[in-house]
Amino acid sequence: MKLPFRGLRALLAGAVSAALILTTPMALAAGMPYEDVAEGAWYEDAVEYCWSHEIMDGVSSTSFAPSELMTRGVLAEALYRLADEPVVTLEGKDYDSGSEQVDEEDTPTAQYPFSDVDPDHLYADAILWAYQEGIIGGYDDGTFGPDTPITREQIAAIFWQAQGRKLSQAAAPFTDLKQVSRWAINAVEWVWYVGLMSGKDDGSFDYAGYTTRAEGAAILRTYDRLFINVPDPDPETSPIAPNTYDNSAFVSNGRYLTYRGDAPSFIGVDVSSHQKQIDWAQVAASGVDFAMIRAGYRGYYNPTLNKDAYFDYNIQQALANGLEVGVYFFSQAVTVEEAQQEAYLLLEWIEDYDITYPVVFDWESVNDEDSRTKDTDGETVTKCALAFCQIIEDAGYLPMTYGSPSKVYAGGIQLEYLQNYPFWLAHYTKDWEPTSFRYHYDMWQYSSTGSVPGIQGNVDLDLCLTDFSQWNR
Repeated sequence: MKLPFRGLRALLAGAVSAALILTTPMALAAGMPYEDVAEGAWYEDAVEYCWSHEIMDGVSSTSFAPSELMTRGVLAEALYRLADEPVVTLEGKDYDSGSEQVDEEDTPTAQYPFSDVDPDHLYADAILWAYQEGIIGGYDDGTFGPDTPITREQIAAIFWQAQGRKLSQAAAPFTDLKQVSRWAINAVEWVWYVGLMSGKDDGSFDYAGYTTRAEGAAILRTYDRLFINVPDPDPETSPIAPNTYDNSAFVSNGRYLTYRGDAPSFIGVDVSSHQKQIDWAQVAASGVDFAMIRAGYRGYYNPTLNKDAYFDYNIQQALANGLEVGVYFFSQAVTVEEAQQEAYLLLEWIEDYDITYPVVFDWESVNDEDSRTKDTDGETVTKCALAFCQIIEDAGYLPMTYGSPSKVYAGGIQLEYLQNYPFWLAHYTKDWEPTSFRYHYDMWQYSSTGSVPGIQGNVDLDLCLTDFSQWNR
């Protein structure tokens, strides 16, 4: 049955409640000593994070130089600090004047591995540590180039090597991937897959381009949150519930992923106008239990609100063929007021339909230079999510939020403030292996390349692990 719609009075009360909650301050940036970091600049929070966590210094006590280029020495120093600055020594590591290691008897005095770095260099310990750990190498002429600007593919390779040279589980979409240096291809794909580095407006990775210090600070902040100082999933110390699913209980039935552990298991798809006209009778006959249907979206550049061209057809046909149905709105809200506007309009669109699955706030970053949301921080996204969800809940529906591991880990959405609502995880894994996501999720979008009878081309596949008819959190 459709959940009861409480009407305008409840909606207005919910809006007031949301406003009260959203005035509670979350983590705000502290004042910094840098006179060249403008208040409200897109990089302000990243620079503040690196400054307050002592990851990256300014070029002076009062200047960060955000537009100057990141250098190899600065990156080595930042990684060294993130590793808690371990003691380094030349003992047992004797080198000639080049970059190749030689036997101790061949060299009476231990030397640094690079001819342009001596023990008195500002980054000497960091560079030696990075070299000994196999994270950063030198040039063929025996130099390190501590003051040399670092290219984007070099940055990708350094982080990739620091994390054990893991492989991406999906192909990166960059238009210039074939031009990336052979030694950096796996690294470029990996940094994209984990959400550490994205591409440029034209679809390229810009492998040979340089990175500014501001951009470097943003990447370092994301790296720290993803791999070093990650949130604690311990339920006794973390406000976010941990992932307790049994990985051995995820099983493929040949077409879809199912779960045979101590939780419900429902097979689903999520669709939009991208799938064109769908034969929902075939979809239902193939074993699909539920459908998440895009109701509408806000424009990337022009903030108009748009109803999905196939929404009414999809929801009517999915319901007619016996599927449980939920809906989602692709948000590009940059203010609480915009998120509330999206929620109210969505309620108008779904009022006449039997919605038994959640109503989802789907906020996704669009990094194009002209996109409205490219510089939107996680605090703003979270406030928008709260405003949207409270209005949906006050209308008698079950709200839900959506996100990927990298978005959650890097603070793109602050899940600790959204624990009253179910969470829809987006994480595509190789061969549908169980997700490594640390926190609890109620629904998992595990593939974007599914093949379902009745749907032309690829479609997203979902596994729901919660009986929403029994939701009570």
